[in-house]
Amino acid sequence: MKFPLCIIVLLCCTFSLSAQQTESPVTSDSINNNFLNVYLDGVYQYHEYIKTEIPYVNYVRDRFLADVHLLITGQTTGSGGTDYAILFLGQLSYAGKNDTLHFFDNTNNTDDERRSGIVSYMKMGLMPYIAKKNTNFPVSIASNISATTNEKQEDDKWNGWVFNVGGYGNLSLTSNSEYYNLSGDLSIDKITEEWKLSFSLGSYYNTSNFDFGDGNIYRSFNNGTYATGLIVNSLNEHWSVGGYVDYFSSTYSNYDADFSLFPAIEYNVFPYSKSNTKLLTISYKAGPDYAIYTDTTVFNKKEELLFRERLEVELSLIQKWGSVSFGLNGTNYFHDFSKNSAGLSASINWSIVEGLSFNTFFNYNLINDQLNLPKGELTDEEILLQLTERQTDFSFYTYFGLTYTFGSIYNNVVNPRFNNSF
Repeated sequence: MKFPLCIIVLLCCTFSLSAQQTESPVTSDSINNNFLNVYLDGVYQYHEYIKTEIPYVNYVRDRFLADVHLLITGQTTGSGGTDYAILFLGQLSYAGKNDTLHFFDNTNNTDDERRSGIVSYMKMGLMPYIAKKNTNFPVSIASNISATTNEKQEDDKWNGWVFNVGGYGNLSLTSNSEYYNLSGDLSIDKITEEWKLSFSLGSYYNTSNFDFGDGNIYRSFNNGTYATGLIVNSLNEHWSVGGYVDYFSSTYSNYDADFSLFPAIEYNVFPYSKSNTKLLTISYKAGPDYAIYTDTTVFNKKEELLFRERLEVELSLIQKWGSVSFGLNGTNYFHDFSKNSAGLSASINWSIVEGLSFNTFFNYNLINDQLNLPKGELTDEEILLQLTERQTDFSFYTYFGLTYTFGSIYNNVVNPRFNNSF
């Protein structure tokens, strides 16, 4: 009986503490009709921090209920940092009152410096809306912005070049199987308003051992290397020219080596300066591709020089109602136009009406250009473990979801207790 008695005492203490808290003064977590209603959209990993640092607004769960829709998007800068565009979109009585602020996050900033910088700009941008909502509301703004902005290129000892080096590994063991993975990569980039230079190389090695329990052990290997280069020149707000160079080897895809060189051109229907919210590009590239195969292909080739072309159309929109992206591409070889492929992809995140949202992604490809497939039959192990590329006419992947939320329109309270309970 002692254990149930302890539980009863603990519950009584809990209810007592709850009653005391209920009788305590109203805190900044409470709903205030004089506060601005704000809908947060973007940088979801910082939402709890934002609510803690800016407690003098009401955070609503649906964009249709907000005075201000606060949309935050990010684009990678030339130094490897991020340009956060913070869009203040007025709604209801604030309709038409819009503004945009930019926070440039240095690549060396800590996570705390990054979120503090975003919040500082949010505070500054919200002030005109708060002042109109309640002119007597006292608010102090901490304007400590730790990120470096608009660094002068001539003061940079690296002259704009950014280097990233990485090495990775993982190991998974059971009593009857082993899996090892090792990989490494290097990237070198320089991005200016006029030029974009990007180079990378890497390698990976995978091996697995399986004990079938009858004394037989099956060993499999999968490895590859790659090197890529991209050079782009910005002609104006709509046109860009450049080229790709690639090297690739893969035991899975039957390549000892594959070299390609593709001059390219791209047109953006919208100005590139608007790319943080909308982008519609049409790009074309064509050039030679020299392949050396590990095993003789189904077309009896051990090596060959081919020429191919690729056309891509991509649309990306980030608006207050959500985001959408579409991609369409087609590739063919010049020596035989029947050897081709085409792909379509889409991603939609749509806030339809109050409380109702829809999201989906799909990718579909028609495939008729697998010139690299090895001649001969694959073993059962190669098929089951997906060690070798197989012939297919298409590939398809999708996910989708529909959610409806109702109840209280406010979500001001931050309570991180037992976040890692499960």
